[in-house]
Amino acid sequence: MLVPAASQADVELASGFKVSGFGRVIGGYLDTGDAAYLDYTDEFKFDSQSLAALQLDWQATDKLSVTSQLLAHSNSDRESGVEWLYLTYQLNDNWQFRAGKQRTPFFHYSDVLNVGFAYHWINPPQQLYNGVLFPTYEGVNVNYRFGNEDIQASIEAYWGSYNDEYEIADVQVKPDVTNLHGFIGRINRQNLQFTLAFHRGDIDVTLQELDDFRSILQSAGYSVSADSLSPKGKVEVLTAGLSYHSFDYFAEAEVMKLIGEPSAFPAMLSAYLTTGIYSPPMTYHVTLATSSVSYPEPTNEIPLGLSPELDVLSTAYESIFDQFNRDSLNSIAIGMRYDFNAHFAIKGDVSFLRGQGQQRAFFEVKNADFDNSATLYQVALEWVF
Repeated sequence: MLVPAASQADVELASGFKVSGFGRVIGGYLDTGDAAYLDYTDEFKFDSQSLAALQLDWQATDKLSVTSQLLAHSNSDRESGVEWLYLTYQLNDNWQFRAGKQRTPFFHYSDVLNVGFAYHWINPPQQLYNGVLFPTYEGVNVNYRFGNEDIQASIEAYWGSYNDEYEIADVQVKPDVTNLHGFIGRINRQNLQFTLAFHRGDIDVTLQELDDFRSILQSAGYSVSADSLSPKGKVEVLTAGLSYHSFDYFAEAEVMKLIGEPSAFPAMLSAYLTTGIYSPPMTYHVTLATSSVSYPEPTNEIPLGLSPELDVLSTAYESIFDQFNRDSLNSIAIGMRYDFNAHFAIKGDVSFLRGQGQQRAFFEVKNADFDNSATLYQVALEWVF
């Protein structure tokens, strides 16, 4: 029996579900017992960054679709659950609209940060892809694409908020970010792509101990010092990226300038340069990366020498700034990747990590004598389906 054309279209819409997914099993070893890095220690382990994800896409109509991504981490300190949940409305070839929980588009690989199969490293450079910035947001996104046969370009804008807990190295933070918005411009010409972006948000990184101490300063009449510890303010991020890919080799670079008004939020300048050679099924690559982090200078109006109580208060105020985590890090990473087929790959990376001065440099320090230098060895199996 022949099915009318209209009914066939209805059947296609009714069965418009697509199931896909990805996963990665990562093993790593840090050559020191004095610190941890990305939760790796001097014991080889597989449960720091391994994960699996399932993505469901439903094409509700020819223009409207729903995307949901469920993510499961092997590390209990990392939150598993719904990573994405958003609607997409494709108005035409030029205009696309999204609404819901999405990845915040800070960097080139932000959308696929969990999909290790999508890039050559095991870890994108931590100096940028370190989690200091809010990984997702709930809001709206508008993308306009245009161009001709020679040049393609796009302008992306988004607006939303973030209120969730995540980990920066060994520190759990839960910022309340409102009025989070940004603009991203991209230009492609043949194998070359240039990206320039600006992001801004209003942030409150309230920490109870810091709040209690601010109240003490206010009560004592030192409002200037108290205001210098304010957990609220604006965060601005400026990023730029350049990449070139050919059949034989590639080169990529990204740079980020981060400015945060709250005293507990760092100012950061970070960048990386990576290049590699394609020799199918092998890829060989090397990456240089750096970050420089600073915090505002303390505004200490508390006089010393007048009383023991004021001396203690002044010392406590100064010590707060000493406790802020400073993550200035230089690194060199070399690695290789072997693609079994279009769905499976195996990787091996060695990262030489050198912290600047006595800064934490993304390490979780366990021994005060640690010199902020270590080497990380990793292997990974990546897949998509």
